[in-house]
Parts: sequence; structure tokens; C-alpha cells
Amino acid sequence: MSLFFNLEKAGFILLKNNGFTLIEVLVATSILMVAVSVIVPIIVLLNEEQQILSDRRVLAYRLHDELQPYIWEENLSSPSLFHETIQNKNATFHFTKENDYIKGCVTWENVKKKDESFCLYGLPQK
Repeated sequence: MSLFFNLEKAGFILLKNNGFTLIEVLVATSILMVAVSVIVPIIVLLNEEQQILSDRRVLAYRLHDELQPYIWEENLSSPSLFHETIQNKNATFHFTKENDYIKGCVTWENVKKKDESFCLYGLPQK
């Protein structure tokens, strides 16, 4: 049994696929679409989470730097509240005195449009 035949005039060899090529294309396309529909949302989620972690790190470093004068300098004005834009994020820094400690907090809105807060405590130098 032969799956091909020769066209005597043209000299071509043609396969008798009987629709196999169409099915193969449909299966390959569906596999590709499933892969794309799974991979693209994963990549988007990873990028969002990476941005959230990056913002947390940068704002924690900045909060640490802003807390230092309250820890090391004497007779500094009472702890305060101020706003600052860092990496296109509107961050609010708030410093309060709790018992013997200075509490510094920063709040901002993350990539997922949720409010996020991070606090550090410092013991003033006497």
C-alpha cells in the first residue's frame, strides 16, 4: 500500500493525507494558545510582585535614613509627618514617640492599588 502517487505529467510526489494536515495545524495552534494563555498571566504577575518587593526595599531604606536624625541628634524637634514622592510613589512618612522608642512608618499605594505600610523602631541615643 503506497501513501503517495506520482503525477506523471508534473513529476510531483503528493501525499494522501485525507485531512491530517488540517488536524495537525489545529492541534499545534491549540497547544500554542494554551501555552500563551498560561505563560502571559504568570509573567505579568511576576512583574507586579517584583515591583512590589522593589518598592518595599527602597521605601524601607529611605525610612531607615529618615529615622536616623531622630535617633542620633539631641533636641531634635518632635517627630513629624511628611509626604515625599519616591520612584513615582507618593509615600507618607510618620514619626511618633512610643515609650522610649521612636516609631517611624511609611505608607504608600502599591502596584495592585492596595495601601501598604512598613514601620521601624529606634532607640534614641542618650
